[in-house]
Amino acid sequence: MADVSKLVSDRVAITRTLTSAVSVHGTETAAAIERALFPDGSPPDFKVTVFLQALGALAQRSVDELSAANQAHATELADDGEPRATRDAAKDELRARMIGIRSTLSGVYGAAILSAYGLSGETPSEAEHLIEAACTTERLLRNRPLTEAPKQEGVSVDPKTLADSLKTRVDALRTALGDVRREEREAQVTLQRRNTATAAWNGVYQGVADTLTGLFELAGKGELADRVRPTARRRAGLTEAEDVEGGVAGEG
Repeated sequence: MADVSKLVSDRVAITRTLTSAVSVHGTETAAAIERALFPDGSPPDFKVTVFLQALGALAQRSVDELSAANQAHATELADDGEPRATRDAAKDELRARMIGIRSTLSGVYGAAILSAYGLSGETPSEAEHLIEAACTTERLLRNRPLTEAPKQEGVSVDPKTLADSLKTRVDALRTALGDVRREEREAQVTLQRRNTATAAWNGVYQGVADTLTGLFELAGKGELADRVRPTARRRAGLTEAEDVEGGVAGEG
């Protein structure tokens, strides 16, 4: 998650370079553009500054949505820890119960009885396989009569009680798995929002940066144009030195 947040913070810094250029140099640049376009005077109500400000606002809205989408996804992922811990605990408890029943039946009636109740072989570790095995054993405990004689007189086992103990733990694990799957679906929604916002930012950034670069060049501000130019790194969401230093503070 840290790496993803770094990519978002880099895009914020890259966008700030654009918005700073508009904020700091917009008025003087607009005047130079108007002089270049209309040497005899601008038409009434024609304001390049409005266009420049709109470009900056568009870039800001795009990166704000990306930041919000990233935060929403981070918040969603932060909620996943408890359901996963509950799932793991429920799985461990069910597996321990299966192993305990196996040990009990083997100790009281001998190892030969284990296959009759689906308990021969290794107890599964994967949750879904464990549930399937536990359900098989529960069904057999309820429906197969326990006719074997105990190895010691006076010692017996209540199959229904064992079956009930399995069902309780199977239900708990199924509930926990459902909670984890719900969290995964919710995380997928926030991830899709972030991916969409990232793609939208890419398009907006490219368009705004290209436009500002051209306008600054037209205004005779080549150094400023170079500072906001959409380099290969910036198009990939990686900062240039000017972005890390805080954007455009002046033309030097």
